[in-house]
Amino acid sequence: MKKDSLKWAAILGLSVVCLVLAGCGESRSPFAGTYRSVEPFVGKSYIDLELKENGKGTWTLEGKPVEFTWVVNDGKIWIYTKSGAIIIVTPGEGGKMLSADMTADWHPGCPPHACVTFRKVSEGG
Repeated sequence: MKKDSLKWAAILGLSVVCLVLAGCGESRSPFAGTYRSVEPFVGKSYIDLELKENGKGTWTLEGKPVEFTWVVNDGKIWIYTKSGAIIIVTPGEGGKMLSADMTADWHPGCPPHACVTFRKVSEGG
């Protein structure tokens, strides 16, 4: 009877691990790296974006960094700030370009004149 209990506990434990890993989103590897906005943000300065493979990142504008976490779901990058904001980023050119939706509306996409476009400047992270 003790063997059966251990067997079922092991199966349950493996099932939980599989469910947790499956819920973590898609691989971050293709998008990890450092990016810079193609144009200055609101005509002021460029935005530097760092996406680390561990799911942490930094958005730096005018020397002021904002830390966040990020995941990949349905081919889009979801950035979650500590204050609760969500920014949806659409990758292009195999992850070499990113388009960040800055509309603050709840839709994945990037309407014209409402996005920040980033170009990858280095791999990894």
